[in-house]
Amino acid sequence: MLAAVLLAAALAEPVAASADVENELNKTAACGTVEINFSAKTDKKQHPTPKSETGQAMIYVLRPSMMGSAIQTKLAMDGEWKGVNRGNTYFYFTAEPGERLFCSKSENVSLLRLNLEPNKTYFIQQKIRMGAMKARNELIEMTEEEGREKLRKLNLSIFEEKH
Repeated sequence: MLAAVLLAAALAEPVAASADVENELNKTAACGTVEINFSAKTDKKQHPTPKSETGQAMIYVLRPSMMGSAIQTKLAMDGEWKGVNRGNTYFYFTAEPGERLFCSKSENVSLLRLNLEPNKTYFIQQKIRMGAMKARNELIEMTEEEGREKLRKLNLSIFEEKH
C-alpha cells in the first residue's frame, strides 16, 4: 500500500512540473519578454466603438470597475503590449484571425486563449479584485450583449508608451 502511494506521488510530480513549465511558456508567449510601461489618462468626451475591419477581428478590452482605479492593468496579445486600462475605462484594437494568447498584468498575470474569427467583435474583461499590494486581475471573455452593455458605461483609455 505504501509503495503504491509513493509511486503515485513520484509520478504526479513530473506532471505538476510539466504544467508549471507550460504555464511559464504560455506566459512568455502571451506577455513577451520586454516590459513596457504606459502613461494613461481617461477621455470622457470621446466614446468610439468601431466595427471590425474587413477580415480582421475587433477586440474591446474593458475594465468596468473602479476598484483599484489608479492601478493600471496592461494587456498584451501574443507577446505585444496593446494598451492599458484603469478604473471604468476601455480600449480597442484589431487583430488577424487565428488562435491568440492574451496576457493581462497587474499585481498578477492572467492569461486567456481565444480563436479569433474574421469580422467578429470580442469583448474581454479585466476583472479586478483586491490583491496584497495592488489590484489583481482575471481575463474573462464576455458575451457580445454583456460587453456592449458594459461598454456604454465606460470611458476611453488614452495611453502612450513611457520611454
